[in-house]
Amino acid sequence: MKKTGSRGGSRKGAGGAGAGKGSRTAGGKAGAGRQAGNKLPPWMPEPAPAARPGKAGAAVRAPRRVIAAGPDPFAEREAQRYDNPIPSREAILATLEEADGPQTHAQLAALLGLDGDPERFEALGKRLGAMVRDGQLVQNRRGGFAPLEQTNLIPGTVIANPEGFGFLRPDGGGDDLFLAPYEMRKVMHGDRALANVTGIDRRGRREGSIARVLERGVHRLIGRFGSEAGISFVVPDDARMQRNLHIPPDATGGAREGQLVVCELVAPPDTRRPPIGKVVAVLGDSLTPSLVVETAIHGHNLPHEFPPEVLDEATAIPLQVEPSMIGDRVDLRDLPLVTIDGEDAKDFDDAVYCEPNRQGFRLVVAIADVSHYVRPGTPLDEEAQKRATSVYFPGFVVPMLPETLSNGICSLNPKVDRMCFVCDMQVDHEGEVVRSKFYEAVMNSHARLTYTQVWKAVGEDDPEAKAQVGALMPQVERLYQLYQVLAAARARRGAIEFETTEVRFVLDNRGEVTQAGMLPRNDAHKLIEECMIAANVEAARYLLKTRIPAPFRIHEKPPESKYADLLEFLKEFRLSLPPWSKVTPGDFTRLLKKVRDRADATLLESVLLRSQSLAVYSPDNVGHFGLALEAYAHFTSPIRRYPDLLVHRAIKHALKRGKPDGYLYSARDMAGLALQCSERERRADEAEREVDERYRAAWMEKHVGGQFDGVVSGVTSFGLFVELEQSKVTGLVHVTQLPHDYYQFDPMRKMLTGERRGLEFRLGDRVRIVVLKASMEDRKIDFRLVPDDADGGLPPLPPRGQPAKRPKRKY
Repeated sequence: MKKTGSRGGSRKGAGGAGAGKGSRTAGGKAGAGRQAGNKLPPWMPEPAPAARPGKAGAAVRAPRRVIAAGPDPFAEREAQRYDNPIPSREAILATLEEADGPQTHAQLAALLGLDGDPERFEALGKRLGAMVRDGQLVQNRRGGFAPLEQTNLIPGTVIANPEGFGFLRPDGGGDDLFLAPYEMRKVMHGDRALANVTGIDRRGRREGSIARVLERGVHRLIGRFGSEAGISFVVPDDARMQRNLHIPPDATGGAREGQLVVCELVAPPDTRRPPIGKVVAVLGDSLTPSLVVETAIHGHNLPHEFPPEVLDEATAIPLQVEPSMIGDRVDLRDLPLVTIDGEDAKDFDDAVYCEPNRQGFRLVVAIADVSHYVRPGTPLDEEAQKRATSVYFPGFVVPMLPETLSNGICSLNPKVDRMCFVCDMQVDHEGEVVRSKFYEAVMNSHARLTYTQVWKAVGEDDPEAKAQVGALMPQVERLYQLYQVLAAARARRGAIEFETTEVRFVLDNRGEVTQAGMLPRNDAHKLIEECMIAANVEAARYLLKTRIPAPFRIHEKPPESKYADLLEFLKEFRLSLPPWSKVTPGDFTRLLKKVRDRADATLLESVLLRSQSLAVYSPDNVGHFGLALEAYAHFTSPIRRYPDLLVHRAIKHALKRGKPDGYLYSARDMAGLALQCSERERRADEAEREVDERYRAAWMEKHVGGQFDGVVSGVTSFGLFVELEQSKVTGLVHVTQLPHDYYQFDPMRKMLTGERRGLEFRLGDRVRIVVLKASMEDRKIDFRLVPDDADGGLPPLPPRGQPAKRPKRKY
């Protein structure tokens, strides 16, 4: 039965044009063709009478002509979705582009022939509002709508700096716009806004002014409640929020001075007044480890409670695969597919199988068929689209899908039948995929294995681990053999491989940090990674071949300005890379191999990693620089990533030629979804990083007074950042904690030099520190250098005017 909704007509589904909040779209010319004259296109009704509803219901004279921008290319999609459809966003944009200037709601309704139908007139108004919010249209002071492309406005996301200024990161990429403190008074960190370019500052940066806020990025935040002269306020925990929230007397929620609270934004700021909020929860007098995750959830506006209609839909899904549900799927239940994951994993997206043959290897990658259960336009899909990703914290997960799906019917649990979507590949002896095919299947995982088990069995030849793997040992050995072939192919193409490490925190039942250590990474991790990369590449190739709109995972070469800074940095270590125009992934790989055995290898690797561009989702494929691939897409984790679900739908649409299981998005809608998924991914990363930093500080609070070895990982005018060797915790040695002297900072060489004693501190120096202080609330850790002996082995201060003798450093 078709439903009547409020987002642009009577809805059948979401995710395409007319989708509600969350389906942001980027600019771009509509794909509709145009025709001359006033002949009505097939999707437009007959001309309406002269009188039609105006803003206040009064009769308004109809315009002299009706603009026909050609047949609506998405009329069929709109008809499937709505009982009483209106023109698509693409048709609206095409019509406005042909108009003589900005058109009001009433004028546009007449141009589209909707002025005689009050219901469709109202639906058009709601769609226009959504298009303004999504940055497709702008509305002037007279109420006229125009395509964003026909203005000089730039849509983007506001990135605030605690110092008061900020930047607008354009949706379409390119250099950021600098926003002066006055402009930042109109917006908050995370807002999406439109900005004008107003000039170029002395540093060559484009300066901008905020023209309109499209969407507020902050709805809730964490902060300290305070009161002064009878006025209540909340100081945000995130310094990037820049301004305190004013709290009206009836909105304090019973909070007391100094308490940590969750605050909801009621009214945004402007140039004359601060933002206004209300206290919705009091967390307590101080931040404890048990509150760290809750604080991050509220502070980053992570949706963490599923609406009742979403839970109802999830509950209605069968808990097991019934024979009647299998249909014409390929039956892989006898194939010994296995899952290989971490010990604490609960949602199993992928299973693998390998068998050798004359041409090399057959590799089967079976992925949870989430698209079978989560259909476009349903409450489940809208909530998954809103979240876009699962967020992983120590001991806790904020899932993209309800647990009955993510850990239940969708998860490839062992010894139970599950629906899956398969990439079946033939890999040759050189590690190249020579052919592949995608199909729906039903499977039964033969075992749930862990990385530790697999590595001990095939890498360390451990008898106990082999016994645990049991009869599947030949299958695991073949997988490892295939991995070695794939890894050799990866090395030949020059993919960058950073030896990244991850800190794992162990919490007790009160949420206190009881242990911190590095998570080991072995070839079992890399085995699964290479299998997933192979499937992801084949998905991207298939999408390029079929030209179905879908999100590619793109990673561009380092920005030229960042790369120039990297070259200057490397000079201090007598290292080099080719010029920006000639650099390849292989150049980074060769440099990483060259420095891997050096004492400062960790520092150099982290700097090389920070120089890279950010990987994002985009409907336009530009390749993946880091993996040295021409095309790449995320196909293998639809339980926890919405882009993977979109890729599944796109491939199914191509396979089934538009039958119900597939789903076709317009290119414009896919651009909006790709942008949203990238933003949600960054939000999740920031939340996970915040929790990680707080737990590191909580761990170091237990070690105040302790001494540790570390490496100088950063040099600033105010001190040294030191990364500890064992835990990878980073803290600050403030300049006041260095041996007494006047220190000069050399920004090019990243070095601090004492004027009178001649001590030098630079990146990569190995030092020993004592932990002075650690604050989980401020996310700060302070160190002090420890000399080798009581007096530090330092020479006396020379008389003024005499040069210093450079001592041998003993830190």
